[in-house]
Amino acid sequence: MINDIIERLQLVPGATVREGFYAQSLVRESKFIFLQPYTSKASVPGMQTGYKEDLTLQIVAGIKIPGFTQPTSELINLTREIRSSLFSNQRDPARPNWLKGAFGLAESEECKFIMPEAHEHHGLAVITISISNSPTFEDRL
Repeated sequence: MINDIIERLQLVPGATVREGFYAQSLVRESKFIFLQPYTSKASVPGMQTGYKEDLTLQIVAGIKIPGFTQPTSELINLTREIRSSLFSNQRDPARPNWLKGAFGLAESEECKFIMPEAHEHHGLAVITISISNSPTFEDRL
């Protein structure tokens, strides 16, 4: 499931995609995307072998501010490209056909834009997505 999302994010032109937590010191590219875990909640119905899991992930996208003359529009365009890679050409955006093993995908919070402080060089956007699935207790990502 995580690999499916990463593959979709790699469709964003010019952006380097990484799995893991954003750290300013790791980024050398002018456009980048990190996929990181945010929250997880599970409900276990009585005596069944599976359970319902709601996994929330954050897509941290950013640009290197000194590299762009219009950083605001570049960051907004990057978020639009991410949404397009996830939801474009899907009959039911809440159930994309490319996401295996899940029965729900949604943007669960508003996208937040984080502009850098004086010593930082990256403008960031954080898109929060929720995925619902029914793994068994033995399933691993």
